[in-house]
Amino acid sequence: MNVGSIVKYYRTKNSLTQSQLADGICSISHLSKIESNAYSPHESTIKALLMKMGVQLNKEVEKHKQLERMIGKFIDCSLHYDLETMRKIYQLLELENDYIQSTDLVNQYELYKFRFYIYDNDLLKAGQQKKLLERMKASFLAPEHWVYQFFQSLYCSMMGDNTKSLEVLNGLDLGIQSIPQKFEGEFYYQKARMLILADRYEFSGHFAELAVRSFQLHHNYIRLLHAQMLLAINYTRRNLLVQAESLYEVLIRNTHLTKQTALHNQTLYNYTELLRMKNAHGEALEILQVLKESMEEDTYFYKAVLTSLLESMVETGQNASVLIDELKAISGKLEDKYFHIYANYFEKRNFSQPDLMAYCEEIMFPFFRKHGYIKETKRTAAELAAHYSNQQQWKEAYFYQTYSDENGGESK
Repeated sequence: MNVGSIVKYYRTKNSLTQSQLADGICSISHLSKIESNAYSPHESTIKALLMKMGVQLNKEVEKHKQLERMIGKFIDCSLHYDLETMRKIYQLLELENDYIQSTDLVNQYELYKFRFYIYDNDLLKAGQQKKLLERMKASFLAPEHWVYQFFQSLYCSMMGDNTKSLEVLNGLDLGIQSIPQKFEGEFYYQKARMLILADRYEFSGHFAELAVRSFQLHHNYIRLLHAQMLLAINYTRRNLLVQAESLYEVLIRNTHLTKQTALHNQTLYNYTELLRMKNAHGEALEILQVLKESMEEDTYFYKAVLTSLLESMVETGQNASVLIDELKAISGKLEDKYFHIYANYFEKRNFSQPDLMAYCEEIMFPFFRKHGYIKETKRTAAELAAHYSNQQQWKEAYFYQTYSDENGGESK
């Protein structure tokens, strides 16, 4: 507890000059050193200074301990993905924001506010907090600096810059010894997640397994579910379908039993990717139809479910025109171009093959490639490669087959 900062906080709050407060107690220069925490004064001096402002030292010590406990719980909630409790604590802590700024708790509080805004998907506040922390970082201790960099990676991924996010994570590898052990799972999870998005499944699987073990070790059961889902996705993408299906069975049951509704829905959605790979489009269709009815419309997840539902309907030979029109209607914004492109794609599948292939080549492939949608780029490239092979246009077929065979720099 920096008692000098507390003295300064109350002096400023009471609109007193250093001369007025120091009068009769100590010299102005002595008070200045106390307030800058450059000097440890006698307890009687601190008590006298605080008493002059109607403040009792023992109550301030207890208040500091209470705030320390609250911030500790705030941090613990972030590690256990308890956003609801984190939001309640945040509201209480913000009432004491000015006071916290005068304490040695300020760095941790401001760091985990950044994490809270990222969890809450509040782009505006997260951006503002990022700028604040950039100004504060000179005062960070080594563990705080590591955590700050890690949160930068989370921020980059929230903003869609997955390449930068992974770059930051790679730079943190050597410094992981400087962070609390209970934080390792978060690092491994984020690294696995970014590697999946970079199509580097072997490396991703390694870090996902490390995340699972870390969350198990620390009895962090909700984050364990997240890590297991990441591992199930990884198994699916590596065509380890037996392992993936076994893990999904556990996840579907446990997310239901723990009443993690959002995570349960995400698990079901990811499970349908495995079903489609097994050509079980009818089963995938049933799950996606139930998910669609339970989702809030015009959310990103709703559009993702709708897109997958369209694919399953097309594969099972059903008329999807109504859903195509719905997806087009709710994806008119610039940030929804991904879904709008897919709506047009499914619509064009009802017309001539050359028209569809032209759309894939001129619109879909360039868009996915430019914006880093690796899985979608490979899928579109495979479709174009097959088309040009049938046309015996070998140069074009080879070009797209090359993209289809790419695997994030890993060997197949």
